[in-house]
Amino acid sequence: MAPVRPEIVDALARLKHGKPSVVLAELDPSTRTASVFAQLRSAAQAMGFGIVVVSAVESDQLSARSRLLEALTGCDVPVSDGRAVTDQVAERLDAISQKSPVVVVIEDAHWSDPGTLLALRTLPELLGHLPILWAVGVDAGDSRADRVVAALKRLGATTVTAEPADTRSPGRRPIALLQIGAVIGIEFDLDVAARVLDRSVGSLLGEVDNALAAGVLIDSGSKLRFADARFRNSLYDALPSSVRKALHYEVAGQMALPGAESEVVWHLAHSTGRLAEDDLAVVRSAIGRLGAVAPEDAAELAFQVSELFAPSDTHHVEFITTAARHLGDTSRVGEALSILERLNVRGLSNREEARLRLVAARLHQAVGDDTEAMSHINRALALPAIGAELELALLKTKAVGHVNLGEIEAAIQVSRPMLRSARHSSDPATKVSADLFASQLAFSRARVTTALALAGQAVSSVEVSASRPLHAPRIPELWLATVLLSSDRSDEASDLLLEGQRSSERRGLAWSLPYWHTVRAIERWMHDELDDAAAEAETALHVADRLDIVRYLELTRSVLAVIEIDRGNATVARRLMAQAKLPHRPRAYDMWTAAALVRVASDGADDVHRWLDSHANVARLMTVPPKVWPGFVPLRPPFERVQSLLDEIGHISHDQRVVVSAVAAARSAGTQSSALHPKSAGRAASGWDSLTVSEQRVAGLVVTGHTNRAIAEQLHVSVHTVGTHLRHVFTKLDINTRVELTRLALQRGTEETV
Repeated sequence: MAPVRPEIVDALARLKHGKPSVVLAELDPSTRTASVFAQLRSAAQAMGFGIVVVSAVESDQLSARSRLLEALTGCDVPVSDGRAVTDQVAERLDAISQKSPVVVVIEDAHWSDPGTLLALRTLPELLGHLPILWAVGVDAGDSRADRVVAALKRLGATTVTAEPADTRSPGRRPIALLQIGAVIGIEFDLDVAARVLDRSVGSLLGEVDNALAAGVLIDSGSKLRFADARFRNSLYDALPSSVRKALHYEVAGQMALPGAESEVVWHLAHSTGRLAEDDLAVVRSAIGRLGAVAPEDAAELAFQVSELFAPSDTHHVEFITTAARHLGDTSRVGEALSILERLNVRGLSNREEARLRLVAARLHQAVGDDTEAMSHINRALALPAIGAELELALLKTKAVGHVNLGEIEAAIQVSRPMLRSARHSSDPATKVSADLFASQLAFSRARVTTALALAGQAVSSVEVSASRPLHAPRIPELWLATVLLSSDRSDEASDLLLEGQRSSERRGLAWSLPYWHTVRAIERWMHDELDDAAAEAETALHVADRLDIVRYLELTRSVLAVIEIDRGNATVARRLMAQAKLPHRPRAYDMWTAAALVRVASDGADDVHRWLDSHANVARLMTVPPKVWPGFVPLRPPFERVQSLLDEIGHISHDQRVVVSAVAAARSAGTQSSALHPKSAGRAASGWDSLTVSEQRVAGLVVTGHTNRAIAEQLHVSVHTVGTHLRHVFTKLDINTRVELTRLALQRGTEETV
């Protein structure tokens, strides 16, 4: 074996001293392998390090499996949510790295499954305090892993260049076996190739022997592999497009075996537009599974399938709409809307147009534009013969839009027949959804006690409806916690938030993490636990950023700004709100924006009060807890509308002491409550004395050998929040690893003893 590359030697030396690192190994274009991986595995094994290897499989790009999690567990793991996978991977690596440093080898980032890519993009930073060496095989050119590579380079990744490529050509060998193999992949099963060729495996032995002897193919054990990826690509590219597509379709048919779903979909997506209904069902199912793991990859697959059909084909519109729906769960919501707006609805059936407008409406609601959403809904509902199920979905979305717009009476009119029908349904999920919406309606009308009862009813029924996910904030436990924070039972919200979050992760709803952390930040703030509140809000922003979830960012920034004001960090709060604006069309979270802007306004808050005077109503005021309300009331006229609305809320919810007290405080205090009230100023900026109580607890548990998961269980917080506290500890103490933290703690203990 060649001498170990110096980059590998340096990375292993760092790992030996407890320091993490990232190595990007350029792949040999002829073999799609990196020779340094063998060196790395051999050297790491000799040093007693743990080794995790994720093999390269081309069709994994469309797989809902996680090869990384499977490598860590040693068995196939059903995947329902990519973020949940990332958490499981983090937990296992945390535990393994407590025993010895770990080397994680991802042989080919470009070919990796979406779950593994997501983990690779987020975990090296999140687990930056652990002794883990990430070695990742990368392409020299453009790749679907470009964002991952960029993220790893920001962490200071070292690049190991590929060895000079072998430029010898294997010559022209366009025999049918190799052509079929080139379509199947860089590796292929001989029996699949034989079935496509309508030959027996035995009849191909001579051709296989010749290809092996000539060095064109390599026997990799269970499969044959092209020795030179470039030769395979040249064979593939030389086939006429129509032939390639037809062969992909035939290969898909021959691969239809249990466990080969991603391979089948890979070939169908590269085949013809004449897919049978069974084929389409396979593709739709794959997109659905992939959407739970990686919405962006699901969207790209749907786009690819849409291109198999002519623009006028209904299947083209179907898959474009599906792609836009999945993009709506990513940071590319604007792109998704643009795609839908460009679609020509002429020639579509009424059902197809209505489905398209439903997706567009939900995307508009996601970005806070309920007015435009309602336009799409009304146009869809005006279409005849769209079907009862689609009409019900449109009416539900319309009712939510009315609530978001503060049009409560209209929401009641739209929802009344739906709720009546839902309560007689045999589907538990339908009943849960109905209870949640009825609770939301009651809460929007300031009927807190009724809202609590309905939300509690939904929570008690949620386990039987787990097969149908509900979007935040209408996950039952999350909605109940939100209502609790505006009631006399706010003390119950803390445990509910923690247990509800864990339950949601088990049910595959881990994408809702940013909202859970945001509501928990509000709960901590309401109980004057300001440092913990800030940590929860920062965690929400961090998780949303690494998962490309933009839906709750403005809400969370506003909540964090309010918290920072109360911590005495006015400069931080102003920076958070520097780009914030209150729009002419209010969005669901804009009352929190108003609350933050009132508090950070250095030259008066008349603009905010003017906006509140124009747009506030009972429903919008109920979107923030009573503790926020006094800041909305100005000391002087002419802005008196908010106080009048609060009086109305106090009358309706007279049985909730917290509501009545907040209304009284608003009347007596005016904007005095919005002045700066530093509660944690004076703390040192760095060193042990700068750590908050929670940070001290986390540091102490790390020093005694606890994993992040164990710390989370002991402190009754999430693993992500522990990570936030730990990052703060490292920053304030100017260290990077747990080893350094332990050393400093021991040194400090010795000094205090002396």
